[in-house]
Amino acid sequence: MKMNNKNIATLATKALLYEVSISPKAGLVSRLSNGSHKDMNFYTFIDSSLALHNYFLNCFDYGQEKLFSCPDFFKDLREVGKVAEKEMYEATKGINTHKGTIFSMGILLAVLGVHLKENKKIDLKILSEKIKEMCKPLLNELEDADNISTYGEKAYKEYHLTGARGLAISGYEIVLLDGINKLKNFCKTLDFETACILLLFYYMSVLDDTNIVNRASITTLKEVQILSKELFEENKKTLEKENIKNSMSKLNDIFIEKNISAGGSADLLILTIFIHFITCED
Repeated sequence: MKMNNKNIATLATKALLYEVSISPKAGLVSRLSNGSHKDMNFYTFIDSSLALHNYFLNCFDYGQEKLFSCPDFFKDLREVGKVAEKEMYEATKGINTHKGTIFSMGILLAVLGVHLKENKKIDLKILSEKIKEMCKPLLNELEDADNISTYGEKAYKEYHLTGARGLAISGYEIVLLDGINKLKNFCKTLDFETACILLLFYYMSVLDDTNIVNRASITTLKEVQILSKELFEENKKTLEKENIKNSMSKLNDIFIEKNISAGGSADLLILTIFIHFITCED
């Protein structure tokens, strides 16, 4: 497949649709459950995903057309993201379905646009390094935040969790240099949906998810990480579809009871699915 703006935007949208369709997932909306969310459902996510298609196209074009070395490259890209947030809220009647993905996918697609302008083949390590370079200002943003306006800023001030910004500052190494390799490896034995569920256990075991801290507490986050690690290690050994799905289903029940949701891990899963698509086509 030719890596043009339309194809890239289609695969990004497809990644969002795949992620919401996967079931079961811990506290997250899927095709079979609303998880811990009473204000949204599977169809809300379909509406949101389709509304973001043009944004994904624009982000890739932005990277292809703008000079990466320009001091305002990242700043102006974030303005494009603010417009996309409004479009998401219009499509969902005010519900935040994909704010995290607007941020992370926007960064990834813009830098991918830059990368493919300079290279014919995708090199995930170079892609990660370019994202790190672009996102350096984000840490200062957290440290200099006088007025706490987001959950991420609150989590940084109280617990020094860097949240979505920290993942961007790291160049999404957890996805580009780790998660994608795990997913491709799991897919050798498991169907795609089950492989994604197993990967979600991994992400939940290592990610300091500010969504969970916000909806519950730092203690709950640590408990989730420990339990997710146990379930990941246990299921990674056997790679049995039924066991993996049953384990996630039980975890989903716990998340619903505690009214928590692995939203940060879901954002990482979306990016990983997208990278899986473009590297399969590469």
